[in-house]
Amino acid sequence: MKEVVRAVGLSKRYGRRSVLGNVDLSLREAEIVGLIGANGAGKTTLLRILLGLVRPTTGVVEWRGGNCAPPPDRAGHFGGAHTLPPDVAARRWARLLSRGREICDDRRPVRALSRGSRQLLGLSAELSRSEPDAFLFDEPWEGLDPDGSRWLSQTLRRRRENGCAFLVSSHRLHDLAGLCDRYAFLLEGRVVMQAADQISGQTVRGDDLLAAFDVIRYAP
Repeated sequence: MKEVVRAVGLSKRYGRRSVLGNVDLSLREAEIVGLIGANGAGKTTLLRILLGLVRPTTGVVEWRGGNCAPPPDRAGHFGGAHTLPPDVAARRWARLLSRGREICDDRRPVRALSRGSRQLLGLSAELSRSEPDAFLFDEPWEGLDPDGSRWLSQTLRRRRENGCAFLVSSHRLHDLAGLCDRYAFLLEGRVVMQAADQISGQTVRGDDLLAAFDVIRYAP
């Protein structure tokens, strides 16, 4: 499969504090990569660097032939319910993000919705877009009820079958388990990539991901 985005030697420092150090990562067509790491490991920073929203201290990001940021309309991103504009009507915001598609008829301001409803609204609007060939999501299952969680996993699988790529950061290992083709473990500023069949000879479970995380964390 062709690479959608490739990062080489990424580092990020804020003053004396190092967040990322020498990160290599790739995302290919028709695959889902799970990004796993502890709180404060730099997962959100990494996603923002890949999207061109944050400049790395060192290293390069290449999207489809060398662009340092994704081409317009070719990458989707959702960073959580808190990123939605609170004073805009849910219906209006969803139409703007989805390029005019009617996916929501709720006229209340976004702030009036529950956290889970805001999360589902943002994901629905983003995933209704057919233009992107890659999506980068930060904790997408957060706040979703069982039906919403199932819808999200099924939608990611369906879009992957059509060639779309996903990089998904999440602490919910049971949702990532069995869904991803590869896993990127972010520890101490570096990324270790493992394919699903390296982690388990059968369907990957949440316990398998936790065990793999521990092996990498405590490796000499």
